[in-house]
Amino acid sequence: MPDKTEIATNLVRRPSDGYVMTASGRNVPQPPWIISGDPESIIAYDEWLIEQGRTEAAELDDQWMVCRLNGLEARSMDPALRHLLSDFLFGHSNPKFEAQACRDGDLVK
Repeated sequence: MPDKTEIATNLVRRPSDGYVMTASGRNVPQPPWIISGDPESIIAYDEWLIEQGRTEAAELDDQWMVCRLNGLEARSMDPALRHLLSDFLFGHSNPKFEAQACRDGDLVK
């Protein structure tokens, strides 16, 4: 497991074994790729962001965030909410994730 300070930068989140660390120190699965021009990839990313945000809020007992995410759907996400969730999870409104090769050679993010 990498040291938290090694991956807790505003520039890049470095995955370890398919996981990235949140600002609270919780390991979450790497997000799916966002592919330019593919709206479904943005929806998949938003679904991941919402799911991770709900889990994080519940574990931190952050009732405001739990209520904010209740009933939220990825198809209704706007950039402001995406930035809020990213900041909540990673301490940065637009985190970057380093792509790394899986054991079978496929890239993951």
